[in-house]
Amino acid sequence: MQQKSIALIAMAGCVIATSGKAIAADQDYANTTLTGDWDGARQRLYDQGIDLGVDYLGEFAHNTSGGIRQTDAYADQIHVHAAFDFQKLWGWTGGSLHIDINDRNGSQIDAKAHLGTLLESQEIYGGGNITRITRFYLEQSLWNGLVDLKYGRMDIGVDFFPFACDFQNLNFCGALPGWISKGVDAWPLAQTGGVIAINPSAAWTIKFGGFEVNPNNAATSQGLKLSPSGPNIGTLMLAELDWHTHLGGEQNGLQGIWRVGGWRNTARYQDVFLSVDGAQQLLGSDANALQSSVSGSYFMGQQQLTRNAGGGGLSVFGNVVQADPHTDLVDQMISVGLLYDGPFAARPDDRLGFAVGRDRVSSRVANAERSINDVGLGPVPVQGYEYITELNYQFQLWHGLALMPNVQYIHHPGGTSANHDATVWGLRVVAKF
Repeated sequence: MQQKSIALIAMAGCVIATSGKAIAADQDYANTTLTGDWDGARQRLYDQGIDLGVDYLGEFAHNTSGGIRQTDAYADQIHVHAAFDFQKLWGWTGGSLHIDINDRNGSQIDAKAHLGTLLESQEIYGGGNITRITRFYLEQSLWNGLVDLKYGRMDIGVDFFPFACDFQNLNFCGALPGWISKGVDAWPLAQTGGVIAINPSAAWTIKFGGFEVNPNNAATSQGLKLSPSGPNIGTLMLAELDWHTHLGGEQNGLQGIWRVGGWRNTARYQDVFLSVDGAQQLLGSDANALQSSVSGSYFMGQQQLTRNAGGGGLSVFGNVVQADPHTDLVDQMISVGLLYDGPFAARPDDRLGFAVGRDRVSSRVANAERSINDVGLGPVPVQGYEYITELNYQFQLWHGLALMPNVQYIHHPGGTSANHDATVWGLRVVAKF
């Protein structure tokens, strides 16, 4: 039944909600990559319908406070991507194939130093030290972009909560629902399914998605397989409404994007109350451990406020994610931040970033911890709120090469004062070849 639901979505038309063209029209390899245009060969390939790229992202972290010891960690990712424009290759209007492969390695500062954080201080760590296929999907644009379809293997961030990674802390990076809600797989994990996007105007987009839920998507054995082993345990359904703004006019206005969405996962998961050590003993062995579904909602927005002579300027963003308090340990994320592109006239490609966030542990977890303490099965710390702040500055050193030093301060890691506040110094390197 779940596979039939996915197939119906695919037939109706699964996916992307952007322009009517399968692959972006403009490329500037000479000014955006370290290896340039390959003496013209890269541009010729692109003109024929083949776009290839490799990029590297590494994140160093060192904690000066928090945890049980000061230590260092380094995690990285090699990302290979390719896009094939069927219109240029074979005259198939609006069709394309997209492939993304990621190889991740390294260590995590939160685990090495025992910081006790709810989310990672190095967003590039996660998914296991393996090579994975993150995206392998077909896209079809119809009726000059009125409808866009996508089907295959992909992370939800292609279409739902597609927030950029301009920070090193995971709280301010990528498809946030995928970090906290069960059955929602975000980069570098992939799910099988599709999306249909309707673009009634340049300002509005409506998207619907359906994906198979399979716990083996996260298994390190998944690797380069195009389908996970084992049975699917549910269906993930998502919807999102996008609104594009141009403050001051359509032609030269300040651009913004505002999104509201939600999801429902029909798989069954254990209630977080019972995930607390001692809760089963407290309630008895006959306690119902499974919830019938998982659901959540979100709001996200980013708006440019100023424009400077170099084409950059100040932008503000805000994110709110409400997950399911019955099944998700972190049931709410709130973050706000500022980005300033081209802060100095002599450095038009640099970027300054500042963000603050708050993660809330489900009240059901806190209630279980209080109950355990009340009956003498504890003591255990009662979890509540974790607060995160990050300040960073990205230096553009050369075409396709950037360094981003940053500092993070985490108050009440894990949502409890039992863990010492942590200060983490970081350095990110980004190279596009």
